[in-house]
Amino acid sequence: MIRRRDFLHLAGGALLSLAMPGCAASPPLRRDSLTDFGSPDRPWLGLATSLREEHIYEARLEGRLPEGLRGTLYRNGPGLFDRDGLRKRTLLDGDGMVQSFRFHGEGVQYRNRFVRTPKYVEETAAGAFIYPTWSTQAPGGLVANFWPGDRLLSQAGISVYTWNGRLYAFDESNLPFELDPVTLETVGQSRLGLAEGFTIYSAHPKLDPHNGEWLHFGVRYGPNPALHFTIFSPDGKLKLHRAIPMPRYAYLHDWFVSERHLIVSLHPVEIKFWGFLFGLRSIADSLRWKPEKGNLLVVLPRDGSGEPVFITTEARFMWHSVNAFEVGGEIIADFVGYSNPDHFVGPDPVISAVMAGRPGNFAFPGELRRYRINPTSRTAREELLDRGSYEWPRINEQHRCSCYRFAYLGKTRPGEFFWSHLVSVDMESGRTTSCDFGAGNYCSEPVFVPRPGAIYAPESAQEPGWILSLVYDSRTRKSFLAVMDAEHLADGPLARVHLRHHAPFSYHGWWQPAV
Repeated sequence: MIRRRDFLHLAGGALLSLAMPGCAASPPLRRDSLTDFGSPDRPWLGLATSLREEHIYEARLEGRLPEGLRGTLYRNGPGLFDRDGLRKRTLLDGDGMVQSFRFHGEGVQYRNRFVRTPKYVEETAAGAFIYPTWSTQAPGGLVANFWPGDRLLSQAGISVYTWNGRLYAFDESNLPFELDPVTLETVGQSRLGLAEGFTIYSAHPKLDPHNGEWLHFGVRYGPNPALHFTIFSPDGKLKLHRAIPMPRYAYLHDWFVSERHLIVSLHPVEIKFWGFLFGLRSIADSLRWKPEKGNLLVVLPRDGSGEPVFITTEARFMWHSVNAFEVGGEIIADFVGYSNPDHFVGPDPVISAVMAGRPGNFAFPGELRRYRINPTSRTAREELLDRGSYEWPRINEQHRCSCYRFAYLGKTRPGEFFWSHLVSVDMESGRTTSCDFGAGNYCSEPVFVPRPGAIYAPESAQEPGWILSLVYDSRTRKSFLAVMDAEHLADGPLARVHLRHHAPFSYHGWWQPAV
């Protein structure tokens, strides 16, 4: 039931939207003065250039592929930023495009397809933007964007996972889309076998390799926002679902899972929803960084028993967790943290500025950090592990939700926002090893591929395997997949899988070994 005060706000907003039909603050950008790929002084603009065509071909190889590297790397990210002379307002906003690199023994077959969401299908037929998205309002001003909740559709453009022989593309706080794992054709939106409206999913589930569970969290926004936790058994059946009231409105992207706990860090990125609901601005332009409120850690037993524990800590923004595990009574939760997310929230953040060809603001780097959480004493201590300038952390997925030793990350060059180095960090000794792709080359999230037959002990100083990262070369305006020896990153790529074209900014990948 809506409260009287909220009703008055709503009524006032409705009158305002009728009186000011052309004053929406987050309309699509015009492309008039912006060309694809930019210029040598803006080499990163290729990452914000749409790839409009779908392809399938045998990629050209440089170097030699390792013996035993057999399977498929899937990647997902926004592939289409523009329609009919208009452009999305942030680099993180666009129709989802899934790519596959199939290592078949004789070479690598490349394929890309857009996820056929209802939004993509309708806007493709119209040749124009129709729907609002999280950073960009629909054309038409306030009237076209008033109370847009039901029209904020999934773009299925963040992450991709294989599960029980099926392939899924995820977006934020929505339902995933199932794809054919070979052809990448869209099967349709999926509730993962659950009833309509039962739960909601974020883009970062965790697959526990030790017991086969698939764990999800999601945020159900509304008058009574709630955190949803959903766990599936290895056979795909629902094992646990629990929803708890969300103690603050916050934008969330990732979380932690350890052996016995689920952990969410509610950083103080508040969402001012009324402006969005009244059509005044997009969700992205409704975000506010409130560091004085600090972070609120929510810790819940993984079996769903008991009540959540709430622990306050210093304000720290997190896009991505690294991993979490337990030692004695402590939860060790590692992540890339920002003292201020000025690249994302605030005046002229880089993820918005780049869409207009500007470098934007990004003064605060992503640092490798650790929480030591004691649920019994309800305390948490934060440690700075490496100042770096990091993002896109991955680990050997065989260590997910348990003790591990190595993290693999992207790192920036001094003065740049986009990532040109791949780094291996020994989380025990602090030793780092890196590969620099050079100025004007921008790498993506490093995906670890286990070596077939290898036995991985979490305390071992050896972790044989390969790192796969998609790299955009601004000089050729094309992309290649770098194949690296995980234990010898400094030696550079063992092989490069060259594409015939560029690949836009890409979020996350998943490796599926060949059967």
